Amino acid sequence: MPKLRPETMAARRDEILAAAAACFARQGFHQTTIADVIAESGLSAGCIYGHFAGKDELIQAIGEQRHARDAALLTAARDSSDPLDGLRAIARAALADMQKEDGLRSRRIALQLWAEALRDDAIRVQVTEGVRRPIALIAELLQGGQRSGVIDRAINPRSMARTMVAMFQGFVLQRLWGEPFSTSEAMAAFEALLSGLATRR
Repeated sequence: MPKLRPETMAARRDEILAAAAACFARQGFHQTTIADVIAESGLSAGCIYGHFAGKDELIQAIGEQRHARDAALLTAARDSSDPLDGLRAIARAALADMQKEDGLRSRRIALQLWAEALRDDAIRVQVTEGVRRPIALIAELLQGGQRSGVIDRAINPRSMARTMVAMFQGFVLQRLWGEPFSTSEAMAAFEALLSGLATRR
């Protein structure tokens, strides 16, 4: 059998991950079998096992892919010279992504990863690292705002960053549970939080 080129191998791996993500979002981690992924992907069992030893490796890879998606959203702050505008850009990007079909599917998987982190040490490390990234960036933006004088120096940047991340995790849960959810109202709530951080004149 001829050896596949690296780009072909990478494309196959992406196909497998896309099929696994669809199955996991629809059925959950524990209800999904490798046979389901094979059926969803249309690939052979040999192809699946040539890339992943089993379901646990698939879950790990899906988690890495999901956290990379969130990391990409954080780049929304890159073009903002104003720290508050950077925070707004991240919030808008996250809320917009929650309205997309693939964004919502990604968050269904995120919710399962959070639960899986309670029993699987490797997933817990992955999940906590995925949460630390936005906390670190937001804390950095808040510190920049304090240095420039627009954010109250009495505020603890890291604690506030954790609060902001927790706020959006709450939005994710409400959206997935089917609760009434308004992007504009969520953004208005975030703006209210930002206004409370402003330096008192």
